[in-house]
Amino acid sequence: MSQALHSQARTTHLVRDEIRNSTLSQRELAERYNVSRLTIRKWQNRDSAEDLSHRPRTMHTTL
Repeated sequence: MSQALHSQARTTHLVRDEIRNSTLSQRELAERYNVSRLTIRKWQNRDSAEDLSHRPRTMHTTL
């Protein structure tokens, strides 16, 4: 199955799963995958390696 990544994506599902299941420190993971510690923390705290929706949750116009 092919994975579609947006142009700013730095991690794949495989990398995200590795981050979530790793025993390495956040610093070591950030250096290994060339991302910030904030990104590592984000993926460790998520329930899933799936991207969240980027669509607006509310409409700011009247139909």
